[in-house]
Amino acid sequence: MTIEMELVGVRVQMPTSAPILLLRETAGDRRTVPIYIGGPEAHAIDLALSETPMARPMTHDLLVILLDGLGAKLEQIVITELRQGTFYAELFVRDAAGEVATFSARPSDAVALAVRTKTPIFAEDALVDEAGLVENDDDDESGEDEEEMVEQLRKFLDGVNPDDFAS
Repeated sequence: MTIEMELVGVRVQMPTSAPILLLRETAGDRRTVPIYIGGPEAHAIDLALSETPMARPMTHDLLVILLDGLGAKLEQIVITELRQGTFYAELFVRDAAGEVATFSARPSDAVALAVRTKTPIFAEDALVDEAGLVENDDDDESGEDEEEMVEQLRKFLDGVNPDDFAS
């Protein structure tokens, strides 16, 4: 079973300056799944989120152009599992004949494509159970809920090494 997720954004963990992709459940407990990603992938996601025009297409933009040119559509991405510190994802692509093909991808690349194509992001329920951090909905709107999420994320990150989350 999959859970719909939303992209919270890309943050930088201090003091290591390691970029972290944050995905949050759109409903339910609103758990947040942090995924360490590389700097170039973080930059690619940020460019897509800000809709920054580029003189020439970047790699993810080129893939979107290729999909469009072939009459294919990225239907959804799914963050599938966390195995030995590495997250995995799948792209579900419908071709011009209507057939759906599944391709393995790094979560950072999958999200970079999803942002560019406005494609829904999902995660396997078991993955969110394993890696998700629960937000506290009882906080008021003064920013305490975000501070609590950051504190939970810090506690989680204190117990791991960036190498544990190679993308």
